[in-house]
Amino acid sequence: MVQIRALLLKTFFFSGIVLMPLISGWAESPEAPALEPCPAPQGNALYNSGQYPLASLSFYQSPFSRTQDCAERYAISRMRDADFQRARDALRNRRNPSAFLLRMFAGIPMGQYNDVLFDRDQFLLGDGTEKQKDVARLLGLSVFLDAGDYARASQGLERLQKETRNDDLRIMIGQVRTDLMEYENLDRKSPWLAGGLAVIFPGAGHVYTEHYTDAVLSLFWNGVFLGGGAYLYSLERKAEVGHGGSIVFGLAGLIFYAANITGAVSSAHRYNYFQERRLQQKIRERYFNLDFIEKHSGLTFTVQ
Repeated sequence: MVQIRALLLKTFFFSGIVLMPLISGWAESPEAPALEPCPAPQGNALYNSGQYPLASLSFYQSPFSRTQDCAERYAISRMRDADFQRARDALRNRRNPSAFLLRMFAGIPMGQYNDVLFDRDQFLLGDGTEKQKDVARLLGLSVFLDAGDYARASQGLERLQKETRNDDLRIMIGQVRTDLMEYENLDRKSPWLAGGLAVIFPGAGHVYTEHYTDAVLSLFWNGVFLGGGAYLYSLERKAEVGHGGSIVFGLAGLIFYAANITGAVSSAHRYNYFQERRLQQKIRERYFNLDFIEKHSGLTFTVQ
C-alpha cells in the first residue's frame, strides 16, 4: 500500500512540475496587502487558554472577510481540535502566506498530498518571506515522509538544509535527518519467514509477527478442521462407511491452513507498516506540529 501511495505521489509531483509554467502567471499577481488582525480579542484569550472550540466560534464569520485574518485564526483553532476538514474549508481560495501554510499543514493528515504540493508550488511563486517559503518546502517534504517515500524525503531535506539561509531551520532539518536514520534500523519482520513458520505449524507465523490473538485463532480453527477431519476419517474406516464427512472437514481444514499462511504473511507486512507509521508519527509530533506551523504562519494571539 505504501508503494502505491508513493507511486501516486510521484505522479502528482510530476504533474505539478508540468503545470507550474501554466499557473505562474496567476501566482505572480500583484502582492496582496497584509491582512488586518481579526477583531476578536475574546477569541485570542480563549485560544491562549486552550479553549479551542470556543475560540473558533469567536473567530468565525459568514462569509470570512478578505481583509482580515479571521479565517486563518478559525482554521488553526479547528486544527487544534483535530478538525482538519473544516480548517481547509475555511481557507479555501485564500492566497495569503498564512493561509497557504495552514492549508498545507491541514492537508497532510488528510492524505491530500496532491493539493498540498500544488499549494506549495503556488506559494513558492507568490508572496511570502524567504523563511516562510522554506517552511513551505519543508512541509512539502513532510508529504513524502507521510507517504513513505523516505529516499525522496531524505534527498530533499539534504538539499534544503544546504540552501536555506535560516539557521533555526537548518538545525531542525539536521535533527529530522538524524531521526530518519532510524528507518534503516527499524524492527521488521520477514514475510517469507512468517509464511514458512505458518507452513510448519499453524499460528507460528502469527506468533513471530507478535499477533498473538490471530495465532490462537489460527491454531484453534486449523486444529478443529484438520484434526477433526483426521479423527472422523478414522471413525469412518472403523465403521466401514463412506468418507464424505472427513472429506468435507479436510477441505475446510485446507482452506483454513492456506488462510493461516497468507494471514501470517499479511501480518508481517502490517507489522512493518506499523513500525514505519510510528516513526512518521514521532517525526511529525516532534517537528511538524501545530506549534511549529503557528510560529511561522505570522499569526499572533496577543490580548491587549
